[in-house]
Amino acid sequence: MQLDSGRTVLRFIQLLPAVSASGDFPLRDLPGIGKRVDVLCRDLAACFDWGPSDWPLSQLELSALFSDQVLLTFQTPNERMPIGERGWAMVVKNALQGNPPDYVRVTQDNLESMIRNVNQPSRSQLWVLHEEGKHFRDCKIQVSGTKNSFMLGDYRGFDSRAEELVSKYGLPRISLGGTSYLSSHCVASVISKFERMVK
Repeated sequence: MQLDSGRTVLRFIQLLPAVSASGDFPLRDLPGIGKRVDVLCRDLAACFDWGPSDWPLSQLELSALFSDQVLLTFQTPNERMPIGERGWAMVVKNALQGNPPDYVRVTQDNLESMIRNVNQPSRSQLWVLHEEGKHFRDCKIQVSGTKNSFMLGDYRGFDSRAEELVSKYGLPRISLGGTSYLSSHCVASVISKFERMVK
């Protein structure tokens, strides 16, 4: 699949309001003491490893916002792909503690600022993955030459602050259907839908 045309990018944004931005979670207990950082690790594997079939890895990004303070932005690993949740967790931990690999960018950011930066219609559209949103097939999505970003809540969904900002900025809610999916499966499903849209 040849895409590029003006940098067509597919991006996912995982909100992690309960996960500390210090990176002090233990690798032995990602779901528990790690405050569900395992959700992000599975998202990363879905985005860069088992999710894409034809979509160019160079045109995928995944960002994660920790405690509304620190934003990690991942691009395709240009070295060996981390293996499993623990492998990705080590990358996340190192990045938060000041030692990111070259495919991870670390910035100080918060949700409102990120929304303003990402949601720039005609160049960059931000969608909110939400069970009560408009069905994916009924949404008009521009693929070529733009960035489409899909924001995901954590394992509890979106907190009140996120819902407030979604309403404030009029962000479109988009649904993958009536079934409730793990965020990693949402990532893989969106990639698959985009692959079919450009065939």
